[in-house]
Amino acid sequence: MTDPVVTVRGEAVVAGRPDEGIWTVEVTRQDSGASSALAEVATRSEALESLFDELGIPPAKRATSGVTVHEEFDYVDGKQAHRGFRATNSVVVRVADSSVAATLVEQAVTRAGASVQGPTWYVAPDNPARLDACRGAAEEARRKAEAYALALGLHLGAVSEIREAQEGTGVLPLGGMLRATSMEASVPVDSGDLSIVARVDVTFRLAD
Repeated sequence: MTDPVVTVRGEAVVAGRPDEGIWTVEVTRQDSGASSALAEVATRSEALESLFDELGIPPAKRATSGVTVHEEFDYVDGKQAHRGFRATNSVVVRVADSSVAATLVEQAVTRAGASVQGPTWYVAPDNPARLDACRGAAEEARRKAEAYALALGLHLGAVSEIREAQEGTGVLPLGGMLRATSMEASVPVDSGDLSIVARVDVTFRLAD
């Protein structure tokens, strides 16, 4: 007869600072011709690249997320009317310094006519808060298993299986995002502490 087992879920939530903020910067232009719309977007994209360089955002922290050119139409008296072409370039940048992020938001709008959306906060895998959450979840799992064993008149034995519970594990998002399309003053950007969650399922053997 095999020894009985008990499987418990441990959970921990700890506060931690994100490592980076992720921003989407977009330039777009509607014009009568596709080539003229795309040329304007290219010019404004060059202004963005210069801004990124000035702010010390390295190429590795920038990624083009989409370049599109498409026709636009309106409907007038039930008939389709051609409006021209719209070209768009979207770039995702990752910024660690909140003061740089504030300048990015302001200058991307004023210098390149861009729209800016973000941030989404990123917590690196080696962020100490992640490991603190993992330790806390494992400790809670053991406490719960010990409580079950004691209530049943058994002793807690060795661990037979550990499995990280993916559901709900990660960073709890903050409410709201900043989207800037025109600027008269700098907007302060601060993440505060985020809630970092870890959940783990642990199976323990039980003995008499």
